[in-house]
Amino acid sequence: MDEIELTELFVSYSKAMKVMAELKTKIEAAVLERGETVKIAGVTATYYKPSFETPDYENAAKAAVPEGFDYVPFSTVTTSVRWKEVCEAIGVAAPAGKEKPARVVVR
Repeated sequence: MDEIELTELFVSYSKAMKVMAELKTKIEAAVLERGETVKIAGVTATYYKPSFETPDYENAAKAAVPEGFDYVPFSTVTTSVRWKEVCEAIGVAAPAGKEKPARVVVR
């Protein structure tokens, strides 16, 4: 294979990748609008509904926990603290987790 043939292959590949990127964007938009996973011709576009990340219970509790608070009832054998339960025990509401928008994965 000479340099011209190799260059033509690279150019063809680049053009095909651009077309695939355009198709992927259109599929993502259509599936996002539909709101459900779609599988056609061996291609799956997986829909993930909007959700939230887990709230930061630890920092919320640490910011409001009274001095001398007993963590033992909320601790596990590994000495990690169940911050959600600490927040509940001291009556602190942790701020909601960061919102995760709906997304689509095409395979």
